[in-house]
Amino acid sequence: MIDANPGIGVSHAPRSRGAAPARRLFINGRFLVQQATGVQRAAREITVALDRMLGSGGIVADVTLLVPPGPWVQPLSLDHIRVETVGRHTGVQWEQLDLPRHARSGTLLCLGNSAPALALIGREADVVVMIHDVSFLDHPHAYKLTYRVGHRLILPLLMRGARAIVTVSETERERLARLAPAAAPRISVAPNGGWSADVVPSSGQGKVMPPPGYGLYVGSLSHRKNFARTLEAAIRLAREDGLHFVFVGSSGRVLRRPRCEVPADVAGQIHFVGQVNDAASLALIYRDARFLLFPSLYEACPLPPVEAAHFGCPVVVSNIPSMWERCGRGMTYCDPLSVDSMLRAVRSVLPDSAWRDRAIAAGHMMAQRRCWQDQAALICVAALGANCLADRALGGGATVAAAEFQGSVAVSV
Repeated sequence: MIDANPGIGVSHAPRSRGAAPARRLFINGRFLVQQATGVQRAAREITVALDRMLGSGGIVADVTLLVPPGPWVQPLSLDHIRVETVGRHTGVQWEQLDLPRHARSGTLLCLGNSAPALALIGREADVVVMIHDVSFLDHPHAYKLTYRVGHRLILPLLMRGARAIVTVSETERERLARLAPAAAPRISVAPNGGWSADVVPSSGQGKVMPPPGYGLYVGSLSHRKNFARTLEAAIRLAREDGLHFVFVGSSGRVLRRPRCEVPADVAGQIHFVGQVNDAASLALIYRDARFLLFPSLYEACPLPPVEAAHFGCPVVVSNIPSMWERCGRGMTYCDPLSVDSMLRAVRSVLPDSAWRDRAIAAGHMMAQRRCWQDQAALICVAALGANCLADRALGGGATVAAAEFQGSVAVSV
């Protein structure tokens, strides 16, 4: 097992095909030293899923995770993927200067919205990139200037220079295809998975939490996540319903910090616990919540609604196309521009009732069908071709459309 020990090599399971040697795949491991927002968490889960599929013989490849110098935000245990610390730079400089030199002999898989520009321009490496979303184009005021400028510069290079582009929803694929029609044939969809079954709730970060039964928001505190209206809804729920409300997340380095003013009369009921990187602690927060409110203005394939549903937490989400694609009829929907609509949706699942029970069951059914292994398999096909997959490596959960949840409950209020 490899557990945060860069440089140790582990041999793969024997190949079952016996023809050409396994193709080499290098994973851009910069996500390991970044704050764990949705993009970084997805990259971790995809890497772990690839590792397990290598061990089971589900995929045939020679995989190396390339990481920059420096401490990791969280350990990552791998059994079959080699981990190598390379280069001498950190951050963007490492990704742009050091990384491509060490990936020349194979395919470079970049899971976090960016890739080395020189490799894209000069074909220094065979690059496959995962673009989760382009929210900085539709909500530029949510991001700091340096982030907006950097991603506006790199996005055209990604669309022109990457051999294959993977995104996380059909909604986002259509958005990317409109931006760069010539790239449309190279764009494929690999939806995010859900909660890892082997992570169980436990308190590991010592967060001070209210008693179970609170309202919950999980995600970045930013304009495109609709933070201001979510906070207004939380304040009204505290005043009118006597609820506590917990915000998990932060603005991070790339987001503009939104205004956050909590009136004194409810200050003891509105809790900001910051970033939670430990999965077991986050699981406990989901389990003890009465509901999750996630009225985002822009999403591609969000994690929190599916994760909360896994733990039997009813979820209220925004009535936007990407959310229907991700969650189907397993959620309660609201108008993200109306705080009154949010409150009506929340209050429909607050009391113990048959309606609440149906909402929980529908959400859990949806969450069960979201699988990281399916996503990893689809990414492998984009990066290495279908021959890298063993028989039945793709379980099928990633291809289930939201329309299949006909027996579930959904309400738009």
